[in-house]
Amino acid sequence: MTLNVPSEGLEATNTAATAEFKPNDGLTARLLTIGAGFILLTEALFFLPTMASLRDEWIVSRLNTAEIVALAVTAPDSDGLMGGRTSELVRAAEIQSVTILQNDVRLAVMGAAPKGTIIDINPEAQTIGRSLSGVLEAYAAPKGRYLRIVGRPQTNAAIKLEVIVAEAPLKDSLMRSTWQVLLSSLALSLTIGALIYAALADGFVRPMRRLTRAITRFSTAPTDASRALVPSGRADEIGQAEVAFSAMQDTVRQAFIQKDRLAQLGLAVSKISHDLRHSLGAAQLVSERLASVDDPVVRATAPRLERALQRAVNLAQSTLAFGKAQERPPEVELLYLSDALDDAAEEALAGLTVPWQHDVPNDLEIEMDGEHLHRILTNLIRNAAQAIDQSGKPGTIRAYAALEGERIDLHVVDTGPGLPKRVQDNLFMPFAGSGLTGGTGLGLAIARELARLNGGDIVLVSTCQSGTDFVVHLLAQKDDAADGDA
Repeated sequence: MTLNVPSEGLEATNTAATAEFKPNDGLTARLLTIGAGFILLTEALFFLPTMASLRDEWIVSRLNTAEIVALAVTAPDSDGLMGGRTSELVRAAEIQSVTILQNDVRLAVMGAAPKGTIIDINPEAQTIGRSLSGVLEAYAAPKGRYLRIVGRPQTNAAIKLEVIVAEAPLKDSLMRSTWQVLLSSLALSLTIGALIYAALADGFVRPMRRLTRAITRFSTAPTDASRALVPSGRADEIGQAEVAFSAMQDTVRQAFIQKDRLAQLGLAVSKISHDLRHSLGAAQLVSERLASVDDPVVRATAPRLERALQRAVNLAQSTLAFGKAQERPPEVELLYLSDALDDAAEEALAGLTVPWQHDVPNDLEIEMDGEHLHRILTNLIRNAAQAIDQSGKPGTIRAYAALEGERIDLHVVDTGPGLPKRVQDNLFMPFAGSGLTGGTGLGLAIARELARLNGGDIVLVSTCQSGTDFVVHLLAQKDDAADGDA
């Protein structure tokens, strides 16, 4: 018999399944990654527009440089000017040619159109879409491609300038700006991510680590009160989680302690019941001998003594039966239900003068474990008889069977006082469902367990001041011959 299940065993099992808590940086890394990721995503959304703006500025700057060249060339002392700063601007901007367009007249200022692919650009007709697509084209520009920029100078809106420049400087400028934006964005994202983590560390990360450590400690030793989490008093969701977990700790701890005590108590009661049963057996032998004595006083009291001893024996047997770790598996056999009822009633009504009858046909057969069925019926009939006997009023017990498909419903009906409401609420709970004086509530709990073990059940159909009706669901005999013919 195995009843004692101390909490230490459960703690050992939990310890094997749960290692000691070791803090890691998973949450920290996640916060940093999320913060940096959002910054990089924001930068990415603005990257192309930024590069498009830089491209447009580069184009305008080349047009302005061409205007300076045109003014220098058309000035009276053009040779001197071209020999100084202006020539340096032309070389730096890689300007290939500058042409003035006025009244359908083309005036070549300097240079000539180079050989190679030339892309036309009009700054005045630029849109956001064209600027964005122009950036992408510039990134993929092949070597040796040129741009033809046509636009009006700032000083003279009556003319237009046509400037042909190499696209390579634009591509180089965009690549340098791209790396600068990428590095600055990465540094900014890491900095902001670190700031976000620092801001949330005290308010989120450390409290979550504390709560995780408390959960792990509790799972390894649920009965150790020294490992209980003390709520920090926060008013946010983390504080509410701490309060809820603390209350759960107290509930689970008390449940473990109560279970441990009940297990120890059950073991002690089982040992006492085991020894008491033998003592009561010897006392029964003495009471039977007393019943044969000719003394009228002894003969009058002997039956009551026998009944008391029989109830004590039944109580010890019920306690021992319930204390077993589990019932043995059913050994199915073919039984006559009528004979089983007669045997159970003979044992259950020993020492009790309660009228009993059943209307079950003698040839009604069931397939079930005989010992299990005997214990089920004995418990039901004895409970009904004791209820009638303790009420002090006359009553009867009757059993009848009804065939419901492949199931037999066996009703055990009495005309006793009925079951109180408090008993009905805990009818099949051990040590809680007895309405008898001195009862333990084990009889019905054991009977239902045995019935379900055999594929049936026990149900309370009705109860009132005029009697109680229990039904036992049993499996009828299978008609193997009929199944074979079919």
